[in-house]
Amino acid sequence: MLSKTCVIAGFLLVTQFNFGTNIIIRKDDQSPPPQPMPNGVTLETDIPLTATIDTINLAVYFEESVGDATITVYDEYQNVVYQGVTDTGSNPDEFISSDCWSVGNYSITISYGTTHLIGDFTVE
Repeated sequence: MLSKTCVIAGFLLVTQFNFGTNIIIRKDDQSPPPQPMPNGVTLETDIPLTATIDTINLAVYFEESVGDATITVYDEYQNVVYQGVTDTGSNPDEFISSDCWSVGNYSITISYGTTHLIGDFTVE
C-alpha cells in the first residue's frame, strides 16, 4: 500500500513540472492586473499572443502574424537575460531556454509596430 502511495505521489509531482504556468500579458501602459486564478488564462481580447513558463522554457505563442516582434526578458534587477527578434509570420511559436535562469521574478516585453506588451512571471 505504501509503495502505491509513493508511486502516485511521484506521478503527481512529475506531472506538476510538465505543465507551464500561464503569464498574463497586458499592454505596457496599463496598471498590473489582479493575480491570475491557478491554471487560468486572463488575456485581453486584442492581444494576439499567449505566453507560458515551465522548468525549461519560456514559450510565446503568436495567434496571428504581427510581423517582426522583439522579445526581451529582464530579471528582477532589470538586467536583460534574453533579447531576440522573431518573424511571427514564419515562426509563430518562440521557445526561449529558461533552465539556466536563477530563481526569482522576471518580466517579459514584446514589441511590434506601435504595440508594447509586458508580462511578469516567477522562476521557481
